[in-house]
Amino acid sequence: MHFPDIRRVATVTASAALVAATVLVGTGPAQAAPAGGASATTVAATTSTTAARSGLTPAQQAGEYWTKERMRTAISADVLVKKAGAKAGKGLKPTGAARSVPPAAPTVTAASVGSQADGDISAYVAASATVGKVFFYNPADGKNYVCSAGAVNSTSKLLVMSAGHCVHGGRGGQWMQNWIFVPLYNYGAEPYGRWSAKYLTAFNAWINDSNLDRDVSYITVYPNASGQRLVDRVGGNGLSVNYSYTEAVTILAYPAAPPYDGGWQQYCQGTTYRPGSENKIALNCGFTGGSSGSVWLRLYNDVYGYVNGIMSTLNSAGVNKSSYFDTAVMDAYNSVAARV
Repeated sequence: MHFPDIRRVATVTASAALVAATVLVGTGPAQAAPAGGASATTVAATTSTTAARSGLTPAQQAGEYWTKERMRTAISADVLVKKAGAKAGKGLKPTGAARSVPPAAPTVTAASVGSQADGDISAYVAASATVGKVFFYNPADGKNYVCSAGAVNSTSKLLVMSAGHCVHGGRGGQWMQNWIFVPLYNYGAEPYGRWSAKYLTAFNAWINDSNLDRDVSYITVYPNASGQRLVDRVGGNGLSVNYSYTEAVTILAYPAAPPYDGGWQQYCQGTTYRPGSENKIALNCGFTGGSSGSVWLRLYNDVYGYVNGIMSTLNSAGVNKSSYFDTAVMDAYNSVAARV
């Protein structure tokens, strides 16, 4: 049995003035990566469902779409995994030497207020401005959904990582619309504004086969209205691939189903393990729906860490699982790191 420390990060009242980020959304056809290979991905320019209004870009329309009420009532995206008929692949394995992309410090200090949990736990874990909530509209069923996600350092300084099912419905599904990332979301407060997706990138193995071994996505967002890039504004996590199945990690997420309410970052710390023969990493966090897409961070320093996994599934025993990050995850990253 694996019993990580499961703690709750305290609610922080945003003391700084809220930053309103007005961003744009691109339009255009999906662009497939070179055919074949485990790292094959498809990139799609995002769209808005909102009827066009004079003077507004699609992204601005998407921003207007997300009223406080729609955010409050958005559905946890974990249900999309079952709808997609998702299943594990044929058992991948490490495909090379362990390697990493370094993180980037933010230009604005992230929140660093922690809270002691009940009992004798004395450690503190700070919330990170690199982590936030994701909201999107699913055109396949006409419903609004919520996930978690984290900013990742890259050449563009505009990259976010989340789960594959938070950008595409999997086999038979469609690309999500009205996709926005809200860093350090705090019970309706948006201290770093809204960052709208320009491009959504998912593995073909997820898009075509709902393969949970590739339930990972990259999202390129637009700069905000002030011309700031996401990672310059909030910092960016690094990326690790081909590491051990047993790594000490901190998971930062926005679980929304009871006993959580999705209003603020929660965290879980422990050492991951390989669940049976699956090519995944797992941790018994008991995080519920809404935590899909959350980053599993090695070497978290209360500001950023190295993404070593992305929340994919939860079972009835409270076991959360992530795809194992192999060379294909790094190859996909390299294909989008400079995209703007």
